[in-house]
Amino acid sequence: MKTRNLSALLITAGLLAGAPAVAADLDAEMISNTCAGCHGTDGASVGQAPVIAGMNEMYLMQTMQNYKDGLRYGTIMERIARGYDKGQIMDMSKHYAGQPWVNAEQEVDSALAAKGKQLHMAKGCVGCHGANGISPIPTTPRLAGQYADYMVITMQQYQNPKVAIPPVAMPMRGMLAGMSEEDLKALAHFYASQK
Repeated sequence: MKTRNLSALLITAGLLAGAPAVAADLDAEMISNTCAGCHGTDGASVGQAPVIAGMNEMYLMQTMQNYKDGLRYGTIMERIARGYDKGQIMDMSKHYAGQPWVNAEQEVDSALAAKGKQLHMAKGCVGCHGANGISPIPTTPRLAGQYADYMVITMQQYQNPKVAIPPVAMPMRGMLAGMSEEDLKALAHFYASQK
């Protein structure tokens, strides 16, 4: 009888010990569900909001913190980010980083993509974003397979000295200076074409 009670006690203790981890996973998923309206289920956007599923956890954390601190401009992201504490931002970042990347479904102009590839190499984008838009740097976002329209808008914001961009992205302001909208579209189509 004592052995059965001890076994039951050990099993119960084991289950309870795992409960916080399960609760943390559920909390992260529940918090992340609020992002689905723009970024799609589990970050696999089906609109013009960026795909965030499979992005690097450090990049996601830093980006949310930059929005929260007013270091990065976003149409609504600054207000949304202010509603989360650091622990929630960490949980959400981990949740989205753990999801599989899903390429944005879109048509790509092959001539623009070819021009974009040349610009990518000539402007030195390869240094941070890798040969095909998949960066080896944890705080640099994946561009390969991202929405082209979103990338054009983001690059235009980076060109504008009146728009807040994170300090780590400041070199991009200089690199994008003087580039035409057609050049930005070409870069975006190159990244969108990469899988």
